[in-house]
Amino acid sequence: MKSLTLTKITFALLFSLLMTASYGQDVKGIVKRKLKKRANDNIEKTVDEGLDAIEGKNPDVVGQGPNGDIVIVSRDEEGNNAPLMNFIHPGTAIFVDDFNIEKPTEFPSKWTQMDGTFQNAQALNNGQKDGMVEVLTNKGTMRPTIVGDRYLGHDFKLEMQVYFHNMGNEQYIFKLKNTDNIYTNHEVRVGNGIMWNGSEAISRMPEGLWGSGWHTIQLSFNRGNLKGYLDGIMLINDPDITTNPDYVKDFFTHLEVNVLSPSSNANPRKPGRITYFAIGGKGHDLYNALKSEGKLVMNNINFEVNSYIINPSSYGVLDEIAGMMNAYREINLSVQGHTDSDGTNEFNQTLSENRAKAVVDYLVKKGISGKRLSSMGYGEKKPIDPTSSEMAKAKNRRVEFVLQ
Repeated sequence: MKSLTLTKITFALLFSLLMTASYGQDVKGIVKRKLKKRANDNIEKTVDEGLDAIEGKNPDVVGQGPNGDIVIVSRDEEGNNAPLMNFIHPGTAIFVDDFNIEKPTEFPSKWTQMDGTFQNAQALNNGQKDGMVEVLTNKGTMRPTIVGDRYLGHDFKLEMQVYFHNMGNEQYIFKLKNTDNIYTNHEVRVGNGIMWNGSEAISRMPEGLWGSGWHTIQLSFNRGNLKGYLDGIMLINDPDITTNPDYVKDFFTHLEVNVLSPSSNANPRKPGRITYFAIGGKGHDLYNALKSEGKLVMNNINFEVNSYIINPSSYGVLDEIAGMMNAYREINLSVQGHTDSDGTNEFNQTLSENRAKAVVDYLVKKGISGKRLSSMGYGEKKPIDPTSSEMAKAKNRRVEFVLQ
């Protein structure tokens, strides 16, 4: 009987290891990991380690599923469950925000507020300042500021790092929207170790694998097929999220992020926090957008403050532009830089010119002929939003690729 039990355990461990290896390979992600969530180089655990855990020698690498199954997980340097690495490929990054360039107490510049109150904040980690956004009210909603609000499509991925205090009804909610048909909207909610796929389907983290602290949410969507991961553990695997055949859910235009944070008003205050957010996928078809609009307006190409040095977080977007130009060699582009109204006219004019040239130089290094590219800067002369709000400034700081 003992031999049979050990055989069952060993089989369960091997199966769990294969599943972990299939979607948990540890390779470098598209952007730097936040200091709070660094992952180890090796996330695959051996059967021996699993057996050690069963015997109590290594209790950190296993949990217990709802059916008593043994679950092998990976850990980061702080003992937290490690998320899937390289989840969003560099060439598919549409929107990335780690909140590190924001001014404390201001509203995050890459977002549009829908309701509630948000503010930028900072924490000191290993001697370095780490940015985040906090919700100051018991609930709040915001959405990425992306021109047109048609950036998701049929195929996309979402990644977000958030903080749970394990107090009350804390939730982070992805509201997937379709402006073409509001009856096909969909929600994915994440609570304390729980994921809701729509309003009814609920999945929980295996026992022993959840606690207060920073956690990573990852969603993958492909024409109705939805997968959801919490700290690298799959909790949603739905081949078709459509529940009514009259309203097929295989396409979304944009999203909103809703935060429920009942402890924001507690004493001491414990607000909901987001420290990283990214969107990637094929929904943002650059070529089709360029041909239909005559230009691409990009708010997600970032530079160092008051500099024309391109921030590494923007390399993925520029690589996608280069890939499009390699695929469609008839395309010639004018790269045009725009700034907000902070600073003098002269400084902003020079800055916009240098930033446009830096983008051209990057594309040339990626193999695009300089004869197909030109650059110019407009400084603050052509704002999208003429007001002086932080949200307006975020819209006005942009790079445009104009079809020639």
